[in-house]
Amino acid sequence: MTAPPRRFALDAGRGLGGLVVAVLDIVRELIERQVLRRMEAGTLTPDEIERLGRALIELDRQFRELRTLFDDGGSV
Repeated sequence: MTAPPRRFALDAGRGLGGLVVAVLDIVRELIERQVLRRMEAGTLTPDEIERLGRALIELDRQFRELRTLFDDGGSV
């Protein structure tokens, strides 16, 4: 027996959403590594380090929300 079309669409959407989050997580990790390299090289000002740190923290918060959304099936 096959799953109802609505259920299939929800599962497919959730799967695609999870894939998007995984790709964005890889990009976030690459950005973090680049920030660390630039910090170690001394090419960032203290203000830039502070702004990047806050941006990465906010990005992490948003990713947690997305993961919750896709893991819980749509309820945040």
